[in-house]
Amino acid sequence: MAVALLEGWCRIMNVDDQKALMVTGVPVDCEEAEVQGVLQEAFKALGGYRLLGKIFRKQENANAVLLELLEPTDVSAIPAEVQAKGGVWKVIFKTPNQDTEFLERLNLFLEKEGQTVSGMFRALGQEGLSPATVPCISPELLAHLVGQAVAHAPQPLLPMRYRKLRVFSGSPAPAPEEEPFEVWLEQATEIVKEWPVAEAEKKRWLMESLRGPALDLMRILQADSPAGGVEECLEAFKQVFGSLESRRTSQVRYLKTYQEEGEKVSAYVLRLETLLRRAVEKRAISRSIVDQVRLEQVMAGASLSGALWCRLRELQEQGPPPSFLQLVKVIREEEEEEATFESENAPPPEREERDGRGRWENKVDH
Repeated sequence: MAVALLEGWCRIMNVDDQKALMVTGVPVDCEEAEVQGVLQEAFKALGGYRLLGKIFRKQENANAVLLELLEPTDVSAIPAEVQAKGGVWKVIFKTPNQDTEFLERLNLFLEKEGQTVSGMFRALGQEGLSPATVPCISPELLAHLVGQAVAHAPQPLLPMRYRKLRVFSGSPAPAPEEEPFEVWLEQATEIVKEWPVAEAEKKRWLMESLRGPALDLMRILQADSPAGGVEECLEAFKQVFGSLESRRTSQVRYLKTYQEEGEKVSAYVLRLETLLRRAVEKRAISRSIVDQVRLEQVMAGASLSGALWCRLRELQEQGPPPSFLQLVKVIREEEEEEATFESENAPPPEREERDGRGRWENKVDH
């Protein structure tokens, strides 16, 4: 890292790295007088400085120069880069509190995760290090240690942060940021499975997404059944806030849903899928035959082109029916081919003479 190079170079030169600058990207064929001219113009607001030396950086195929600042300098006045020969020369420097800020952020992060610096070092296999030695460790070394540990750890080094649920209140007049119950429930059902924590913590995280009547219900469930799991809570939410339609109603609604005029088949399948999942939740349709039922309904309820009908019929006869995503992929491919064919075979616009000048315009039928 560039800052590490600056620190190491300053140690060799016995210079305070808080009073030094390093400029990288300086072309090799740039003479010292030319470099001095560019730097004097770029750093004229910084006061006095002296050029300590230069080194060649093979990875950039360019030189880097080290400067010592001779007067107290406001770091906000230091430019991040300089436009000069060869393009951009980058200016590398350390803010007075750069190391302290890094360590403060590290401690804050660990505190939020319920960890300590000592615990982190133990997890990294660096038992010889302690909080007392942290100020002596460069941010680059800490970042390297953490990166190595994360890359080779058989399991997460620190507890995984949960995916936050959207807000649900169950109120008759929900706020704009709230989700309808069915949308919230679908998200919650999937996400709670990913939370790598105990049931009690899952319920606490679930409560963070609730407001109003929904939060009241969760508190009642907690009081009545403290040992109950989060899945039991979601089942209770279905009973209180879910649709009251019967098993038969959900089945009939699905089977009576057809493609609308002007609606693409792919859009119809997506709309149909919501009703299918609801019917499965109501146990009106068995989960084991979902793919078969979906394909049959699309073939019965959609206006299919000849090519798409043949392809779906082939899928139906040849083997297990396609999943939702597989079916959508097939339909989208056929829709794209049909659109391309129509575009290529569309008649060219007719030529119309007007005001004695020939112009190409589309005719409009009235």
